[in-house]
Formats: sequence, C-alpha cells, structure tokens
Amino acid sequence: MRRTLTTAIALALAFTIAPSASAHQPVVLLDTDTTPAAGPLLADGTVSFAVRASFTKSGQKKAFRAALKNGDQFDLQYLIVDKKPENAMKSTLLPQLVITSPTGKKTTIKYTERTKFYEPFGRTNFLYLARYSVPAEAGIYNFVITSRAKAAITIAVGDRETQGEVLRGPAPTPTPAMAATPTATPTKEAPQPSASPTPEVTTQSAYTMAKVKENNSAASCWTVVSGNVYDLTQWIKSHPGGSSAILSLCGTDGTASFKAQHRGSGRPESTLAGYLLAPLAK
Repeated sequence: MRRTLTTAIALALAFTIAPSASAHQPVVLLDTDTTPAAGPLLADGTVSFAVRASFTKSGQKKAFRAALKNGDQFDLQYLIVDKKPENAMKSTLLPQLVITSPTGKKTTIKYTERTKFYEPFGRTNFLYLARYSVPAEAGIYNFVITSRAKAAITIAVGDRETQGEVLRGPAPTPTPAMAATPTATPTKEAPQPSASPTPEVTTQSAYTMAKVKENNSAASCWTVVSGNVYDLTQWIKSHPGGSSAILSLCGTDGTASFKAQHRGSGRPESTLAGYLLAPLAK
C-alpha cells in the first residue's frame, strides 16, 4: 500500500488507498518521555498515529508504547522532513529506533530508502527512510528513540483512519483478546486467583492548569485552547505572524486570544492540532 503525507507542521501522515486521504493523529513526545513507561501509550496500535520526536543533541532518548492484539498487523514507517539538517545527515547520525515486542524481541530499524514525496497541504517535501510491517504479537510494544545529533523525526504507527486514544500512566490490565496464549482453566489443584484492581489509566494526570503555568517560556511553551493543552514550543519560530504572538500564550489559557486572532480559520486550527498534548485536567 502506498502511503503519502498530508499535514506538514503537524506531521500528520496519510495512507493513499483511494483518491482522497485523511490525516494521522499527531502525538508529540515530551522531554520527560525518556522511557516507554514514562511515555504515551497508543491504546490501539492499528490506528494511524504520527509520533513526533525532536532532539537538540546526541544521547537524548524519547520513548512511547503501543498496544496490539492477536491477528493485528503491525505497520510502522520512519520519516524525516526533506530539509537540513536531517536530509544532509549520514544514516549513522540520524536518531536510532529500537522496538521491543511483547515477548522481548528487539528490532533496530534500518534505513533502507530515501524516497521523496511532496505534501501539498504544507507545500513541503518529506523522505521515507524505512517501512516495517509484520504480524503483531499480542501485548505492549515499546519504542525507544536515541539521538545521535540534533534532529527531528516522525514515526508513523498503524494505518486505520479513526480517532485513537493516547494514554499516560500504567498500561491497562491485558484482556483475554490481548493474551498471547489461552489462560489455563482453573482446577482444584490450581485455584483461580482473585481479581486485582485494574490500574487507573489517565490521559490528563500531567496536564493541569498548574502544569501549564509552569511551562511559560520560549524554552517550554504550553497553552490551553478550548479545553485542550498544546505544546507550542516548536511553533514559536515558525509562526507566520511572528514569535511574540505565540510567546504571549505561554503558560496561559489562550482560547480567547487564539480565536480573536484567527476567527475560526481552518489552516491555523489544523496547525494547532499538531501540537496537542491532551485534554486539560479538571
């Protein structure tokens, strides 16, 4: 299946299965997402997600997880924007992606191509570096990205165009559908253990208004628009109206300012969606 990219700034990817295509759901990895357990969990790894990871120097790590079931197909692509510094880098300097399957099998993604394609929405060129597709194991896949220089990449996971859920916190208790093998039937010699409480999984624990107020500078700029938290740090320098408009939103509820400035225009709304972190915790 040939896949194309649909949103440049949001880096939301789309798969061409018909003349029209729809966007992948963007997920931005935070500087605190240094291990799979600390990073976001894609609740259904068959849903189309575009996971964005940016690094400022060598040796940094960012990570996330994805849940898959028996019978699923695990699809992944490694992409970069076709511009410097990334497109001029040797493969040995691009961030390394290591995938660990639920059974512990490790796969280091190898760069097998540099296929160019043009994304008309943002009038931007991109490059495919690798595509990976295998039958899924049941359970949680871990993804660890390690930088080897300053660079930004996108990891596309899944190909099913529907709204997906991104969780933060402990992984949910596996269901029978996620189990790799059937559970043995309890016997008198092996009584069934009592059920333990299901760990609470939340998408909002890190996204209170107090946390937004802490991220109030050009180094880390969060804002709230219409009840959602956005990390606008990467938008400061690229904002067409200048950096001051974005800096004024850092650490605040910027709903009124954003709507007054853009008056429901589709392009800024689409760009903003690429920086979504999570709904604001109540």
